[in-house]
Amino acid sequence: MPKITELRGLFKPFTKPLHRQWKWVWQEKGKFNEPKLTLPKALEDRQINIIDPLHEPDPNALPDESTPWISPTRHPMFEYLVPPLPREQHPLFHHDRSVFLFDSKTRLHAGVDQACLLTKTIPFYELPQSIKQTLGQVSLPDQDDLIQSYIRQSIAYDATKEHLPRKKSPLKQRRSFRIEYGIPRSRQMSIVLENMIYLCESLGGHYPDLFKRHLYRNIPFYTTYERYGELIHLRKQNEYVLTSHIPLSPIVKRLDKLEITSGNNTNEQITSHDPNGHYLIQANDYQFLDMYPIYPTIDLSLEQLYQDGDEQGWKQRKSNEYVHTIFHVSNDELIHEATADERLARMIMFTFGSALVQARQLYPNGILTKPVTIQSIFFLDELFHFIVFQLNTLNYNDTNDKQCNYVWIDKDNYLYDNRPSMVMHNPVYGTERNLQRYVLEKLIYNPSVFQKFLALYLQGVK
Repeated sequence: MPKITELRGLFKPFTKPLHRQWKWVWQEKGKFNEPKLTLPKALEDRQINIIDPLHEPDPNALPDESTPWISPTRHPMFEYLVPPLPREQHPLFHHDRSVFLFDSKTRLHAGVDQACLLTKTIPFYELPQSIKQTLGQVSLPDQDDLIQSYIRQSIAYDATKEHLPRKKSPLKQRRSFRIEYGIPRSRQMSIVLENMIYLCESLGGHYPDLFKRHLYRNIPFYTTYERYGELIHLRKQNEYVLTSHIPLSPIVKRLDKLEITSGNNTNEQITSHDPNGHYLIQANDYQFLDMYPIYPTIDLSLEQLYQDGDEQGWKQRKSNEYVHTIFHVSNDELIHEATADERLARMIMFTFGSALVQARQLYPNGILTKPVTIQSIFFLDELFHFIVFQLNTLNYNDTNDKQCNYVWIDKDNYLYDNRPSMVMHNPVYGTERNLQRYVLEKLIYNPSVFQKFLALYLQGVK
């Protein structure tokens, strides 16, 4: 860089700003002194090839360009820098055999009958008699008022205000609605469901076994089983799973009377000797759905990226932890987006999968000495479905084996009526300002739903 005395006369006054003149002088008269490469003391004694960025690198010091570079940390910000692996090189890719994937988005066009065919299950469209007898026997003080307050809180009185989805006008009318902020539907359902579970937990003073239960949220679940010579992979993220320290007792305990048939010559002493003997009679009369020439797996997609083994979602900290109830919280945008038959089919498939994983853990040899029972509750806005699944056999491919699984279904239970729509436009109470008045005036509460919920929750307590 020239000295200031040498720069006299180079500046032209009043022609350009001073900083621009200094920039021009630096570009024309300046010199760049190349710094020397200095190594830290910690690296001087090591035999490391140092690449000087100011000079041409040594070709022997560079890595081979043919080897792909893999990022040490798979951060989403740098995924675009990493070339995606081919599907065949994925660590979960199975070359030898693909599976039929059943997840939370799968829909069975035949509904419950198709799910029962895939799981070798016989349905009964009622709650078991042992649960019906307990309805209304246990109650909480002011339970109906508390449930109604939970409903009001979830719809109108919660402090959460988020951007709601745009309302849609029917018949494709070109009508725009203003942006509204309120309580999202996922938040509404979690408020009602979690408060109902906490209300049931308040009975721990009368039933100490309730304190030994655990509630897990958003845990993964997957398992694989073979049916009709095809592998079926069940995969889902369970929203809520309730576990207990003892397994649920089976509904039908005597399974050695499957040769009994219904008719005029039916032994009437069976039902008096065994209260659930009529389920065995109905099971013999049930005919599975005949889908020929269509395969029962027609609605399931083929997949080669799946994990082997079984996963319940929690680590086996204790040997005495069993699935009690699975709560399925629907993510459908509208309550009429899927039919009740399709939702019940999903419940049967995933409840069967949870019972299958528990049976494999209890009986590694594959022979069930005692049936495995698991309950399941479906929840969407104000709609509840209750099912009780009993796994009786692990033999699904033998057509001569008469033992089948049982499932009890109690569907279409509405906690309240006249729910205000958050998506479709309501001309009377269509804005957030009128929701509180709507909730206070129009909702009709149904107390029988919580009685069933409480009866299922208290199963297995002493």
